[in-house]
Amino acid sequence: MGKHMLLLILLGAALAQAYPTAPGPYHLASGDLNRDGFADIVVVCRGELLLPSEKRPANDTVTVYFTQGSPELVKRQDFTVGFGPYTALIRDLDKDGFLDLAVVNFQANDGRDLSILWGQAKEPFLGTADSIQIPGQHAYDKSRTRTGAPVYPTPGITSIAALDQGLVAVAWSSDFFVVLRPQGKRRFVPKLYPLPPGPRDVAVADFNRDGHADLAFTIYSSNLIEVWLGDARGSYRRDQVFHSQGHIPYHLKAADLDGDGFPDLAVGNRGPSDNVAIFRNEKGRFRFIGAHQPGTPRKGEATADEIRDVLLHDMDGDGHLDLLAACHVSHKVVIWPGTGLTGFGQAFGAPKTVSFPGQGPRTLLPVSGRIAVGLFDSNELMWLPQN
Repeated sequence: MGKHMLLLILLGAALAQAYPTAPGPYHLASGDLNRDGFADIVVVCRGELLLPSEKRPANDTVTVYFTQGSPELVKRQDFTVGFGPYTALIRDLDKDGFLDLAVVNFQANDGRDLSILWGQAKEPFLGTADSIQIPGQHAYDKSRTRTGAPVYPTPGITSIAALDQGLVAVAWSSDFFVVLRPQGKRRFVPKLYPLPPGPRDVAVADFNRDGHADLAFTIYSSNLIEVWLGDARGSYRRDQVFHSQGHIPYHLKAADLDGDGFPDLAVGNRGPSDNVAIFRNEKGRFRFIGAHQPGTPRKGEATADEIRDVLLHDMDGDGHLDLLAACHVSHKVVIWPGTGLTGFGQAFGAPKTVSFPGQGPRTLLPVSGRIAVGLFDSNELMWLPQN
């Protein structure tokens, strides 16, 4: 039996148990927060995007599932952050030996643009959230309530990633990215860079192999990808701008797909093109080499699948990164096996699908030899079998 056929059979088997979360699981992060030798999982729960003055359900919560001496998730604890949390990362930001949790909050019109829960030795292993406010006036005039208040309070941060020194975050409502450099004593100094309308996600990699971290952004409202190069001083300059080869580019991932040492890009276009576009990195310059569509439409929908997350991960152990997409509307996770080829449309083979009826996959993350799936519609976390 071929390995891809075996993979398909395993994916069609009964899935592991579901773990309930706070409303609207939107992003996943993992790290050994309790220092037991196994990765815990943080589920960023966006809830409903209501104004802070309105009754919510839980639009300011992260759910954490802790392990206890094995890879199994044993204990749940919820933590409060800012309004409309979107994405998170886990790093030892203050260099005290404990992992910290940084969360960006999309609806932070109360100053909690970024929440940091500092790691600690004792339970619950994360402290009460500290807040960082991005300086400046970041007016968002595209949509307002009847009283004139912004529907999406500024700056509207949607994504965060770690740098060698510090953090980078993307502001969708306010069209910039911000680099936060650590200054000791749990303080950061921000520097803002302008972007075209509607930036959404960021990937960090050394695209030109000069030893410095570079940045790639999806420009959600402009159907563009922008690449910025870093330098030895920790500054950035715009280097490339190209079309996303689809509409509404959402998440993107950077990884070396063909083994040439240069990180390539996989860009999930949410709709209506509904595809994952692949851009090969040819010694620092990106070239489009094909797009892959889930092709699992539901009758009567303008956007058939609505790709909300993409992942590059070697699921079958053949040395080639496979491509996964979380399709929120069609309730599927789609897997394309990696080939290692560089010809147009040849980077990945024919897709296979796993269905999550009524659950709405929204986010994917490899954890402890398995892939975790955040299910937005059913407020759950589940495992996707790998092998």
